[in-house]
Amino acid sequence: MKTVIPVENNDVLGAVRGFLGRLFEAGVIEALFVPLEADSGSVLPALVADPARLALANPLAPVMPINGARAVSALTGKQAPAKLGAVLRPCEIRALVELVKLQQATLEGVTLIGVDCPGTFEVKDFAAKNGKAALPGFLAAAHDGLEPTLDGVAVRPACQMCLTPEPQHAAVHLELFGVDTAQGIPATMTDELAARLGLSDRPAPANGRQAALDTLMARRTEARQKELAGIRAKMHANGGLGSLFATCIRCHNCMTACPICYCKTCLFKSTSFDHKPEQYLNAAKRKGALRMLSDTMLFQVTRMNHMSTSCVSCGMCTSACPSDIPVGAIFSAVGEQVQTAFGYQPGRDLAEPLPLVTFHESEWTEVGESK
Repeated sequence: MKTVIPVENNDVLGAVRGFLGRLFEAGVIEALFVPLEADSGSVLPALVADPARLALANPLAPVMPINGARAVSALTGKQAPAKLGAVLRPCEIRALVELVKLQQATLEGVTLIGVDCPGTFEVKDFAAKNGKAALPGFLAAAHDGLEPTLDGVAVRPACQMCLTPEPQHAAVHLELFGVDTAQGIPATMTDELAARLGLSDRPAPANGRQAALDTLMARRTEARQKELAGIRAKMHANGGLGSLFATCIRCHNCMTACPICYCKTCLFKSTSFDHKPEQYLNAAKRKGALRMLSDTMLFQVTRMNHMSTSCVSCGMCTSACPSDIPVGAIFSAVGEQVQTAFGYQPGRDLAEPLPLVTFHESEWTEVGESK
Protein backbone atom coordinates (compact mmCIF):
# COMPACT_ATOMS: atom_id res chain seq x y z
CA MET A 1 0.00 0.00 0.00
CA LYS A 2 1.17 3.54 -0.75
CA THR A 3 0.64 6.37 1.67
CA VAL A 4 2.20 9.69 2.65
CA ILE A 5 3.70 10.62 6.01
CA PRO A 6 2.63 14.23 6.59
CA VAL A 7 5.34 16.83 7.21
CA GLU A 8 4.54 19.95 9.22
CA ASN A 9 6.59 23.16 9.11
CA ASN A 10 9.10 21.43 6.82
CA ASP A 11 10.27 19.27 9.75
CA VAL A 12 11.06 16.12 7.76
CA LEU A 13 13.12 14.50 10.50
CA GLY A 14 10.37 15.16 13.04
CA ALA A 15 7.85 13.47 10.74
CA VAL A 16 10.05 10.38 10.45
CA ARG A 17 10.57 10.27 14.21
CA GLY A 18 6.82 10.52 14.71
CA PHE A 19 6.23 7.64 12.33
CA LEU A 20 8.77 5.46 14.14
CA GLY A 21 7.03 6.31 17.41
CA ARG A 22 3.74 5.02 15.98
CA LEU A 23 5.38 1.63 15.44
CA PHE A 24 5.95 1.48 19.19
CA GLU A 25 2.47 2.78 20.03
CA ALA A 26 0.77 0.22 17.80
CA GLY A 27 2.75 -2.63 19.33
CA VAL A 28 4.43 -3.43 16.03
CA ILE A 29 7.86 -3.26 17.67
CA GLU A 30 9.28 -3.41 21.17
CA ALA A 31 12.74 -2.15 20.26
CA LEU A 32 14.21 -0.34 17.28
CA PHE A 33 17.67 -0.37 15.75
CA VAL A 34 18.18 3.19 14.50
CA PRO A 35 20.97 5.83 14.47
CA LEU A 36 20.90 8.32 17.36
CA GLU A 37 22.51 11.75 17.46
CA ALA A 38 25.39 12.05 19.94
CA ASP A 39 26.84 15.08 21.71
CA SER A 40 30.10 14.59 19.80
CA GLY A 41 28.40 15.56 16.55
CA SER A 42 28.34 11.98 15.37
CA VAL A 43 25.34 9.80 14.68
CA LEU A 44 25.74 6.37 16.24
CA PRO A 45 23.82 3.12 15.67
CA ALA A 46 21.77 2.18 18.73
CA LEU A 47 19.04 -0.13 19.99
CA VAL A 48 16.16 1.97 21.33
CA ALA A 49 13.75 0.43 23.82
CA ASP A 50 12.29 3.69 25.21
CA PRO A 51 10.25 5.57 22.54
CA ALA A 52 11.16 8.86 24.24
CA ARG A 53 14.71 8.36 22.98
CA LEU A 54 13.44 8.70 19.42
CA ALA A 55 13.75 12.46 19.94
CA LEU A 56 17.41 11.89 19.03
CA ALA A 57 16.82 9.41 16.20
CA ASN A 58 18.27 10.44 12.86
CA PRO A 59 17.73 7.70 10.26
CA LEU A 60 18.20 10.24 7.45
CA ALA A 61 21.74 11.23 8.46
CA PRO A 62 24.06 10.49 5.50
CA VAL A 63 26.59 8.51 7.51
CA MET A 64 27.04 4.79 8.17
CA PRO A 65 29.47 3.96 11.02
CA ILE A 66 28.83 0.23 10.55
CA ASN A 67 26.87 -1.86 8.13
CA GLY A 68 23.73 -2.36 10.24
CA ALA A 69 23.37 -5.97 9.09
CA ARG A 70 26.08 -6.84 11.61
CA ALA A 71 24.03 -5.30 14.41
CA VAL A 72 20.79 -7.01 13.37
CA SER A 73 22.69 -10.30 13.24
CA ALA A 74 23.88 -9.73 16.80
CA LEU A 75 20.37 -8.75 17.91
CA THR A 76 18.55 -11.68 16.36
CA GLY A 77 20.83 -14.66 15.80
CA LYS A 78 18.58 -17.53 14.84
CA GLN A 79 15.60 -16.16 16.83
CA ALA A 80 14.74 -12.55 17.65
CA PRO A 81 14.14 -12.16 21.43
CA ALA A 82 11.51 -9.44 20.90
CA LYS A 83 9.52 -7.68 18.20
CA LEU A 84 12.37 -5.80 16.63
CA GLY A 85 12.39 -2.96 14.11
CA ALA A 86 15.44 -1.89 12.11
CA VAL A 87 15.98 1.19 9.98
CA LEU A 88 18.46 0.20 7.30
CA ARG A 89 19.94 1.47 4.06
CA PRO A 90 19.73 -0.66 0.89
CA CYS A 91 23.22 -2.18 1.18
CA GLU A 92 22.55 -3.02 4.83
CA ILE A 93 19.37 -4.88 3.92
CA ARG A 94 21.13 -6.76 1.14
CA ALA A 95 23.90 -7.81 3.54
CA LEU A 96 21.28 -8.88 6.08
CA VAL A 97 19.59 -11.08 3.48
CA GLU A 98 22.93 -12.81 2.89
CA LEU A 99 23.44 -13.29 6.64
CA VAL A 100 19.98 -14.85 6.90
CA LYS A 101 20.97 -17.33 4.19
CA LEU A 102 24.17 -18.03 6.09
CA GLN A 103 22.05 -18.70 9.21
CA GLN A 104 23.61 -15.79 11.08
CA ALA A 105 20.39 -13.77 11.43
CA THR A 106 16.65 -14.05 11.09
CA LEU A 107 13.93 -11.80 9.72
CA GLU A 108 11.17 -13.53 11.67
CA GLY A 109 9.64 -11.01 14.04
CA VAL A 110 11.73 -8.23 12.47
CA THR A 111 10.16 -5.18 10.80
CA LEU A 112 12.55 -3.64 8.28
CA ILE A 113 12.23 0.07 7.52
CA GLY A 114 14.18 0.90 4.37
CA VAL A 115 15.20 4.39 3.30
CA ASP A 116 16.27 5.64 -0.13
CA CYS A 117 20.00 6.35 -0.03
CA PRO A 118 21.70 9.04 -2.13
CA GLY A 119 24.99 8.26 -0.37
CA THR A 120 26.87 8.46 2.92
CA PHE A 121 29.97 10.28 4.19
CA GLU A 122 32.91 8.96 6.14
CA VAL A 123 32.32 9.16 9.88
CA LYS A 124 35.22 11.56 10.48
CA ASP A 125 34.03 13.91 7.73
CA PHE A 126 30.44 13.84 8.95
CA ALA A 127 31.46 14.79 12.48
CA ALA A 128 34.05 17.40 11.43
CA LYS A 129 31.72 19.12 8.94
CA ASN A 130 28.64 19.17 11.21
CA GLY A 131 26.79 16.66 9.09
CA LYS A 132 23.68 16.83 11.27
CA ALA A 133 23.03 20.31 9.88
CA ALA A 134 23.31 19.10 6.29
CA LEU A 135 19.87 17.47 6.09
CA PRO A 136 18.33 20.12 3.75
CA GLY A 137 21.17 19.68 1.28
CA PHE A 138 20.88 15.90 1.55
CA LEU A 139 17.15 16.00 0.78
CA ALA A 140 17.71 18.45 -2.08
CA ALA A 141 20.30 16.12 -3.61
CA ALA A 142 17.88 13.20 -3.35
CA HIS A 143 15.18 15.31 -5.00
CA ASP A 144 17.45 16.00 -7.98
CA GLY A 145 19.03 12.56 -8.24
CA LEU A 146 22.42 13.86 -7.16
CA GLU A 147 24.92 12.74 -4.58
CA PRO A 148 25.12 15.08 -1.60
CA THR A 149 28.27 16.95 -0.68
CA LEU A 150 29.30 18.16 2.75
CA ASP A 151 31.27 21.40 2.66
CA GLY A 152 33.01 20.19 -0.50
CA VAL A 153 33.53 16.61 0.74
CA ALA A 154 32.19 13.84 -1.51
CA VAL A 155 30.31 10.75 -0.35
CA ARG A 156 32.21 7.52 0.24
CA PRO A 157 33.75 5.87 -2.87
CA ALA A 158 31.42 2.87 -2.56
CA CYS A 159 28.39 5.17 -2.63
CA GLN A 160 29.65 6.91 -5.77
CA MET A 161 29.33 3.63 -7.68
CA CYS A 162 26.40 2.01 -5.86
CA LEU A 163 23.72 0.68 -8.22
CA THR A 164 21.17 -0.28 -5.55
CA PRO A 165 20.03 2.97 -3.90
CA GLU A 166 16.46 1.68 -3.33
CA PRO A 167 15.72 -0.74 -0.46
CA GLN A 168 14.14 -4.12 -1.10
CA HIS A 169 12.51 -6.63 1.26
CA ALA A 170 11.42 -3.84 3.62
CA ALA A 171 8.03 -3.77 5.33
CA VAL A 172 8.24 0.03 5.05
CA HIS A 173 9.97 1.96 2.27
CA LEU A 174 10.48 5.68 2.87
CA GLU A 175 10.99 7.42 -0.47
CA LEU A 176 13.30 10.41 -0.98
CA PHE A 177 14.30 10.38 -4.66
CA GLY A 178 12.50 13.04 -6.69
CA VAL A 179 10.36 13.97 -3.68
CA ASP A 180 9.50 17.42 -2.37
CA THR A 181 9.52 16.31 1.26
CA ALA A 182 7.83 19.53 2.38
CA GLN A 183 4.65 18.02 0.91
CA GLY A 184 5.09 14.76 2.79
CA ILE A 185 7.19 11.61 2.63
CA PRO A 186 5.83 8.92 0.31
CA ALA A 187 5.88 5.53 1.96
CA THR A 188 5.14 2.04 0.71
CA MET A 189 4.28 -0.61 3.26
CA THR A 190 2.50 -3.90 3.62
CA ASP A 191 -1.28 -3.77 3.90
CA GLU A 192 -1.12 -5.56 7.25
CA LEU A 193 1.23 -3.01 8.73
CA ALA A 194 -0.79 -0.09 7.36
CA ALA A 195 -3.91 -1.49 8.99
CA ARG A 196 -2.18 -1.79 12.36
CA LEU A 197 -1.03 1.82 12.09
CA GLY A 198 -4.48 3.00 11.03
CA LEU A 199 -3.19 4.31 7.69
CA SER A 200 -5.21 4.32 4.49
CA ASP A 201 -4.16 4.24 0.87
CA ARG A 202 -3.07 7.72 -0.17
CA PRO A 203 -1.31 8.32 -3.48
CA ALA A 204 1.76 10.53 -3.24
CA PRO A 205 1.82 13.90 -4.99
CA ALA A 206 3.30 13.78 -8.47
CA ASN A 207 7.09 13.73 -8.23
CA GLY A 208 10.16 13.18 -10.35
CA ARG A 209 11.28 9.92 -8.75
CA GLN A 210 12.05 8.05 -11.95
CA ALA A 211 13.86 11.00 -13.50
CA ALA A 212 15.95 11.43 -10.36
CA LEU A 213 16.82 7.72 -10.30
CA ASP A 214 17.73 7.74 -14.00
CA THR A 215 20.08 10.69 -13.43
CA LEU A 216 21.69 9.05 -10.42
CA MET A 217 22.07 5.61 -12.00
CA ALA A 218 23.58 6.92 -15.23
CA ARG A 219 26.34 8.70 -13.34
CA ARG A 220 26.96 5.83 -10.94
CA THR A 221 27.04 3.20 -13.69
CA GLU A 222 29.72 5.18 -15.49
CA ALA A 223 31.68 5.69 -12.26
CA ARG A 224 31.45 1.99 -11.37
CA GLN A 225 32.58 0.80 -14.79
CA LYS A 226 35.53 3.19 -14.76
CA GLU A 227 36.63 2.28 -11.23
CA LEU A 228 36.36 -1.49 -11.66
CA ALA A 229 38.04 -1.38 -15.06
CA GLY A 230 40.97 0.44 -13.45
CA ILE A 231 41.19 -2.15 -10.69
CA ARG A 232 41.13 -5.05 -13.17
CA ALA A 233 43.80 -3.39 -15.29
CA LYS A 234 46.07 -3.26 -12.24
CA MET A 235 45.31 -6.91 -11.49
CA HIS A 236 46.62 -7.87 -14.92
CA ALA A 237 49.62 -5.52 -14.83
CA ASN A 238 53.05 -6.27 -13.39
CA GLY A 239 52.65 -7.12 -9.74
CA GLY A 240 49.06 -8.24 -10.21
CA LEU A 241 46.77 -8.53 -7.22
CA GLY A 242 49.75 -8.33 -4.90
CA SER A 243 50.46 -4.76 -5.98
CA LEU A 244 46.97 -3.68 -4.94
CA PHE A 245 47.51 -5.05 -1.43
CA ALA A 246 51.17 -4.02 -1.21
CA THR A 247 50.57 -1.66 1.72
CA CYS A 248 48.32 -4.06 3.68
CA ILE A 249 49.47 -4.26 7.31
CA ARG A 250 47.23 -7.23 8.18
CA CYS A 251 45.35 -5.24 10.80
CA HIS A 252 42.14 -7.16 10.03
CA ASN A 253 40.09 -3.93 10.05
CA CYS A 254 38.48 -4.81 6.72
CA MET A 255 37.40 -8.17 8.04
CA THR A 256 36.00 -6.62 11.22
CA ALA A 257 34.01 -4.02 9.28
CA CYS A 258 32.69 -6.47 6.67
CA PRO A 259 29.09 -7.56 7.38
CA ILE A 260 29.63 -10.86 5.56
CA CYS A 261 32.71 -11.97 7.54
CA TYR A 262 30.83 -13.56 10.41
CA CYS A 263 33.13 -16.30 11.75
CA LYS A 264 33.28 -16.18 15.53
CA THR A 265 36.80 -17.63 15.45
CA CYS A 266 38.87 -16.62 12.45
CA LEU A 267 41.78 -18.75 11.29
CA PHE A 268 43.87 -15.61 10.85
CA LYS A 269 43.33 -14.62 14.49
CA SER A 270 44.14 -18.10 15.77
CA THR A 271 47.40 -19.66 16.93
CA SER A 272 47.85 -21.11 13.43
CA PHE A 273 49.38 -17.77 12.47
CA ASP A 274 51.39 -17.27 15.64
CA HIS A 275 54.58 -18.58 14.04
CA LYS A 276 57.66 -19.42 16.06
CA PRO A 277 60.63 -17.08 15.62
CA GLU A 278 62.71 -19.73 13.87
CA GLN A 279 59.97 -20.21 11.27
CA TYR A 280 60.29 -16.57 10.23
CA LEU A 281 64.07 -16.88 10.10
CA ASN A 282 64.00 -20.08 8.06
CA ALA A 283 61.55 -18.55 5.59
CA ALA A 284 63.78 -15.48 5.25
CA LYS A 285 66.80 -17.70 4.56
CA ARG A 286 64.89 -19.63 1.87
CA LYS A 287 63.64 -16.49 0.13
CA GLY A 288 66.43 -14.10 0.93
CA ALA A 289 63.98 -11.74 2.62
CA LEU A 290 60.57 -12.11 4.26
CA ARG A 291 57.91 -9.45 4.50
CA MET A 292 56.86 -8.64 8.06
CA LEU A 293 54.16 -9.11 9.06
CA SER A 294 53.77 -12.03 6.71
CA ASP A 295 50.71 -13.73 5.19
CA THR A 296 49.02 -10.50 4.09
CA MET A 297 48.15 -11.84 0.63
CA LEU A 298 47.01 -15.17 2.04
CA PHE A 299 44.68 -13.29 4.36
CA GLN A 300 43.18 -11.12 1.61
CA VAL A 301 42.79 -13.92 -0.96
CA THR A 302 41.26 -16.29 1.61
CA ARG A 303 38.74 -13.65 2.68
CA MET A 304 37.94 -12.89 -0.95
CA ASN A 305 37.39 -16.58 -1.64
CA HIS A 306 35.05 -16.89 1.35
CA MET A 307 32.71 -14.00 0.63
CA SER A 308 33.03 -12.87 -3.00
CA THR A 309 29.62 -14.29 -3.93
CA SER A 310 27.92 -12.40 -1.09
CA CYS A 311 29.80 -9.08 -1.30
CA VAL A 312 27.23 -6.27 -1.47
CA SER A 313 29.80 -3.55 -2.25
CA CYS A 314 28.95 -1.52 0.86
CA GLY A 315 32.57 -0.32 1.01
CA MET A 316 32.90 -0.50 4.78
CA CYS A 317 36.21 -2.31 4.31
CA THR A 318 37.63 0.67 2.41
CA SER A 319 36.45 3.05 5.13
CA ALA A 320 38.16 0.90 7.77
CA CYS A 321 41.52 0.54 6.01
CA PRO A 322 44.28 2.64 7.65
CA SER A 323 46.45 2.24 4.54
CA ASP A 324 43.84 3.71 2.19
CA ILE A 325 43.68 0.54 0.08
CA PRO A 326 40.52 0.51 -2.09
CA VAL A 327 39.57 -2.85 -0.59
CA GLY A 328 35.90 -2.44 -1.46
CA ALA A 329 36.59 -1.71 -5.14
CA ILE A 330 38.97 -4.68 -5.35
CA PHE A 331 36.44 -7.02 -3.80
CA SER A 332 33.67 -5.55 -5.98
CA ALA A 333 35.75 -6.12 -9.12
CA VAL A 334 36.31 -9.76 -8.23
CA GLY A 335 32.88 -10.28 -6.69
CA GLU A 336 31.06 -8.93 -9.73
CA GLN A 337 32.80 -11.46 -11.97
CA VAL A 338 32.13 -14.35 -9.59
CA GLN A 339 28.49 -13.34 -9.15
CA THR A 340 28.03 -13.01 -12.92
CA ALA A 341 29.51 -16.46 -13.44
CA PHE A 342 26.88 -17.92 -11.10
CA GLY A 343 24.06 -15.63 -12.23
CA TYR A 344 23.75 -14.56 -8.62
CA GLN A 345 23.05 -11.16 -7.08
CA PRO A 346 23.55 -10.92 -3.30
CA GLY A 347 20.53 -9.67 -1.41
CA ARG A 348 18.21 -10.04 -4.39
CA ASP A 349 16.00 -12.85 -3.13
CA LEU A 350 15.72 -14.60 0.23
CA ALA A 351 14.72 -17.81 -1.53
CA GLU A 352 17.69 -17.77 -3.91
CA PRO A 353 20.22 -20.33 -2.65
CA LEU A 354 23.85 -19.42 -2.11
CA PRO A 355 25.89 -20.58 -5.12
CA LEU A 356 28.74 -22.20 -3.19
CA VAL A 357 26.44 -24.40 -1.10
CA THR A 358 24.27 -25.50 -4.02
CA PHE A 359 25.36 -28.12 -6.56
CA HIS A 360 23.95 -28.26 -10.08
CA GLU A 361 25.14 -31.00 -12.41
CA SER A 362 24.80 -28.66 -15.37
CA GLU A 363 27.14 -25.94 -14.06
CA TRP A 364 30.82 -25.51 -14.85
CA THR A 365 30.78 -28.37 -17.36
CA GLU A 366 33.58 -26.67 -19.27
CA VAL A 367 36.00 -26.97 -16.35
CA GLY A 368 38.66 -29.55 -17.13
CA GLU A 369 37.75 -29.88 -20.77
CA SER A 370 40.62 -29.82 -23.23
CA LYS A 371 40.66 -26.99 -25.73
